[in-house]
Amino acid sequence: MLARLGTRYRHLRHNHRYGFVLRYVTIIAGVLVTAVGIIAIPLPGPGWAIVFLGLLILSQELEWAARLRRWVMATLNSFYQRFVDGSPLMQAVLGVASTVVVVAILWLVNAFGIVGGWIGVHSAWLQSPLFG
Repeated sequence: MLARLGTRYRHLRHNHRYGFVLRYVTIIAGVLVTAVGIIAIPLPGPGWAIVFLGLLILSQELEWAARLRRWVMATLNSFYQRFVDGSPLMQAVLGVASTVVVVAILWLVNAFGIVGGWIGVHSAWLQSPLFG
């Protein structure tokens, strides 16, 4: 089914007189989705999945995006197979590192200061240096 949609998309893009508009809309959508994914990488949630979705959208129009998507996926798969699969220590290290990044981002965006204000805790270390 996806192959049929891809064929229909290519046909529309190449044979319709406004096919170039579809090309630019696809590129803009791919750039926006990829940018949102890059912003979301350190946050809890599917940051990498959003980046790959953006690269998938871009790869419909741009060959460099298709090559980059294949390279990133191969590199990540190789990394996980080599270091993470079957290694509880490495899984724990990645879990702790992810937690530290998430807590640091929450502190920087002043989430702890806001929640502390809701429950009546006003401590200097809860306040972000950015929003102090």
